[in-house]
This record gives sequence, C-alpha cells and structure tokens, in this order.
Amino acid sequence: MRLRDLVSCEYDTEIDIITDDSRTKGSNILFVCVKGLTVDGHDFALKAIENGAVALLCEHPVEGASVPQVIVENTVSTMNLALNRLYGDPASRMKIIGVTGTDGKTTTAEMMYQILNNLGHHTGYIGTNGIRSDHYSQENDYSTPLQTELFRAFHGFDADKCEYVSMEATGERLGTGKLEGVMFDASIFTNLTRDALDIFKTMENYGAAKARLMSYTKPSGLCVINADDQYKELFIKAANAPVITYGVEDKIADIYATDIDIEYSRLKFTINGYLGKHEINCALSGIYNVYNIMAVLACLNHFGFGIDELIEAVSELKPIEARQTEIDRGQPFRVIVDYAHTANAVKNLVEYIRATRKTDTLKIVVGAGGSRDIHRRTDMAEYCTANADYNYFTIEDARFEDPQMLVETMVSTVPEAHNYELIVDRDEAIAKAIKDAKPGDTILILGKGAERYLMTMGKPVERPNDIESAEAALRSAGYK
Repeated sequence: MRLRDLVSCEYDTEIDIITDDSRTKGSNILFVCVKGLTVDGHDFALKAIENGAVALLCEHPVEGASVPQVIVENTVSTMNLALNRLYGDPASRMKIIGVTGTDGKTTTAEMMYQILNNLGHHTGYIGTNGIRSDHYSQENDYSTPLQTELFRAFHGFDADKCEYVSMEATGERLGTGKLEGVMFDASIFTNLTRDALDIFKTMENYGAAKARLMSYTKPSGLCVINADDQYKELFIKAANAPVITYGVEDKIADIYATDIDIEYSRLKFTINGYLGKHEINCALSGIYNVYNIMAVLACLNHFGFGIDELIEAVSELKPIEARQTEIDRGQPFRVIVDYAHTANAVKNLVEYIRATRKTDTLKIVVGAGGSRDIHRRTDMAEYCTANADYNYFTIEDARFEDPQMLVETMVSTVPEAHNYELIVDRDEAIAKAIKDAKPGDTILILGKGAERYLMTMGKPVERPNDIESAEAALRSAGYK
C-alpha cells in the first residue's frame, strides 16, 4: 500500500510493514518513532533505515535520514490508524469490547468470549490467556499486545469472520496512548486496587490511565462501571458513551445483586434493576464473579441479547483456564492453580476458599514481580503471612531485578513472621509445597496461571505453566 494511503502525505512509497521496532528487518518498512517511558524511537530511526525502513513516521525531523519523513503530532495514534488501513480496516467490521481494571479482566473477557460463541456469534479473544478465535491464533506475551500485534490479531479475526472481539485493556497500554484510535463498541471497568504505581506513581494517575478506555468508547456504545469501586467517578467522568453501573453494596446501581449464595464451584444470586429481577446460577463461584457476571450481562444486553438467553448462557459457563483450576491426581490434599497476582485478588480467593471448602491447612505458593512498585510485593507477603498457615514465596517475573533480592525484599516488612520459606526457583517452590502437603491440606499456586514463561533480565524464559508444573510435581510424588 502507498504511504499516502496510510497517512496524510504526498509520498507514493510502497509500504508492506509498519513497526516501531528498529530491529525489524525487511523491505518496504514504515518505521514509527515512538517516544516511550524510557527510550525515544527517534534515536533509533537511522538503525531502522539500515534494516530496511523506506520511510519514517515521526514527531520531529530526524537529522541524517535518507528516506521520506512524515511529521505528525502524535505518532502513536497515527500508527494505529495506519495499521488499521494497512490491514483493510478490520476493526470496522467487528464489535470490539474492552475490559479494564486491576483484577477480573481475564475472567470477564473470557466469560464474554464463551457466551458470545455459545450463542452462535463467532468471537475473538485477546488477553492474558492468549489471542484466539475458532480458526485463528497467534502468540501473545502481554495481556494487551503492542499495536503491531493487536492489529494483526484484528486482521486474523476478521479473516476468520468474527463478529465480536473481547479483549483486555491494561493500564500500561491505555496510559501510553497505545490504544488511542481504537474505538470500542463497549467498555467495562471492574475495579481499581493498588498496582503499577512504579509507572503511575499515584492511584489517581493509575485510575486516569485506565479510564481512558471509557473515552475511547464510541458515543453509540456503552460504558459499564463498577458502582462499588471508590474510583468510579474517574470512569464515569471519562465516559464518551452512556453509562450503566453495577454493584453489590450500592443498591442504587443500575443493576445490583442480592440473595448471594456462594458455595464451592456453585454460585447463586439475584439481579435487580433495569434488567428486571432474575435468579442467576453459575459454576464459576466467588463474590468477584458476582461482579463479573453483572458486568457481562449489562454489556451484552446492550448488543440486543435478551436477558433470558444470557442467563441461560451464564449457567453453562465452563471453568476458565488457570482460574480456580483444581488438579486432582488422587492425592489426599487439594491443589488449586489461579492467576491471582495482586494482594487484593489473593485476598478475594482466600476468603472464597476458606468460606466454601473445609481445609485443615492452607498453604500458598506465590511470587512477586520485579521492577514494579515495591509495595505490591510487601502487601502480598503481609497478607499471606497473616492469613495462610504456610507460604512458599518465590518469583513471578523478576524482570530486571536479582531474583534472590526480590524475594528477600518481599518479606522485609514482616520480620515477626515465621510461616514461610523463600525459594527462588518457581518450579522448585511448587514441588516443595506438594512434597510437604499433608492429607486435608489445600495448596494454592498463584500468580502465573497458564503463562509458560518467566521474565528474567527483561526476556521471556520458557517454562511449564503452573498447572503443568504442579502436575509434574504430583507425578514425581507418586500420584498418577
């Protein structure tokens, strides 16, 4: 495609690839100079030209560049428009639903994906559990992929005749404007708890970044917002579309839950409000799923689905990979894998397990992410040492930190606690927890779920995911 058909300019330069990675090699490359949090793509433009870039999209002229330069005010949003055009405007042929929040993004997006497909509407999913539709998939290292991968996914879904896309929208992607230009047909806000303050510094900044999803929603769309969250007003004010609120504590929300009955792998509650009064039954349990289900019902009703068919679809939801995944190999203790990786998510899961399952002893294998807000790891250790009988603290993604120092820092604010040990190797920590288990124990393995890598020194290092690691440990312990 010609450059002038991708962005506003007079150049006829042929473009086949759009990238902001100067290491990309090939021909007919448009290199986009993006100013990131730590590096400026303009500084790598000449290297991109050496690797085959035939044009630059930049915010100021690059001295010494021998190829056409298109100067724009914002390269990030212009890149999204150019990628969409390069792939033939796939986003316009699908309804895109975005989910943001600290916890619950994956489960909510997966619920949406399951329900839409079960109702006969071909749907794509983008999030922590991958990028996939019935006949299309691609690798994904992030909950929300970078722009080039995001639009490649849209193109793949479009070719697979998807009608909807259900996707997670992370604070980092929203905060850096990398979803600007993607117009969502509906958006959901789940909750906001302490996270990512190494990037955003304050909860208000963090909330404002996530609230951008509401401003990226089409005026004809819908913004679905958790009325019980203390930061709800940030999201309501940012909304570019009509707002529907949902809640448990707030009985003046547009849709709210009563008569909540939570058992292990069984959830029953009543919804009230503008959708009418209806009983909900679901195998995905926990108070957090009361919230997630209400958000999904409100969102999909906006697209014309009747409440009765939605309630039936909710009752048929299947377990979501690495969410309350119980591994049973005949062992006399329970092993549960879950992606929970913030102190709030772990708290919600522990309270659910304690309330619904008799257990002699609760043991937790959980990690801490490196190169992130230090309070995220200390909050985790403080909660776990106070609420679990024993803990195996390990790494989640060390990123650029020394793993040993990372786990030591994790317990720096609990000097009086003795119900833990530090095991840097995650698979070793899982194996040790299973080896130590006694009949009647419950072991929670938290933080990585279905992810088959650990970020070490900034690079993904392949490993079995937590489910596979736990199964291997059980086999080694003699449980087949």
